[in-house]
Order: sequence, then C-alpha cells, then structure tokens
Amino acid sequence: MTLVAGGDSIIWGSELADCPHGGINGYSRSTFSALLSDDYRCVAYPGISNKDIVVKVKNAIDTIKNTLVLVCWTWPTRDNKLDSDDEILDLQIYLEQLDIPYLFTCVDNCVVTNNPKIKWNNWYFFPPGKKIYETQRPRGFYQWAVENKYSVGLDGHPLELAHRDAALLIKEKFDEMVTKSI
Repeated sequence: MTLVAGGDSIIWGSELADCPHGGINGYSRSTFSALLSDDYRCVAYPGISNKDIVVKVKNAIDTIKNTLVLVCWTWPTRDNKLDSDDEILDLQIYLEQLDIPYLFTCVDNCVVTNNPKIKWNNWYFFPPGKKIYETQRPRGFYQWAVENKYSVGLDGHPLELAHRDAALLIKEKFDEMVTKSI
C-alpha cells in the first residue's frame, strides 16, 4: 500500500538535510511520515492551509490505488479560521466513504476541539509534557519537539532526530492502521 502523506512544511521536511528545494519531488525522505513506509508519496507543501491539504490528499488518492493516508494538520489560522473542523471532517468523511485507512495528527493541538463528529481514535497525539511549563494535554509534533528541546533549523523546523523519534512513537498506531486495512 502507498502511504499518502499530507501536511505543510513539517511533512515536506523543510530544513532537513535531504530536502534540497521546493517543487516537484523536492520533499524529504527523513520526515516522520516518510520513515513509516517504503512506498511513500508526499503531497505536503510548505505554508499551505488545511483546506489545501484536503485538496492535495483527495487529488492524490484519486490517482493512486491501494492507499492509506497520514495527515499532519497545520494551524487553522492559515485558513483565516479559529478551527479546522470543516476541513478535518471533509477529509475524514471522504476517506471513510472510500474505505481508505487514515491516521491524523497535527503540528499543534490548537486544531483539537470538542467536536464529537471527529473520530479522535484515528488520531495520534504526542505525549503530554511532564513539566509545568509544557503542554499538559496531548501535543502536536511541533509542540512535542520544541518542548523536548530537539534541535530546530534557522526557520524553526524540528530536525532529523525529532522526526526519527516521532516515527518511533507513531509506529505502533500506524502499524495498527495498516494491519486493520489488510
């Protein structure tokens, strides 16, 4: 199965050593999403909104057969909104109608709402912080990496070690999704 990964610069791999440029196939193979699968297709791009993520993922799965999807949602403010529930539900419903397995995560837990329509069991959240100044509720990748003091690039993107450790954390939930789809 082909893993289709959607998101922004985090999934694209901005500032990772093997991410030489923007444009077609310029993405990194060292992101946590890429480390989860050998059969990998990145449809992320730096700076895009959650609405754009939905469009890119839908377009990809319309052209690739036998897929599963991992999306790392970005900040809702990129859509000039307070939350991303509409975009999340749009893609969730679309994937379920097509019977495509999916796993969602986020860069920041600001996308987490109390919306009962969102299937939170299909999400991976990074463990909450243990120190008083850290995020106490489940975290997004960026929060987790920064609060755990992983190295970041000049533009603030977590670097290779954060992605490797994140892939190890996500792997069990990802493998569970893959096993259910077989």
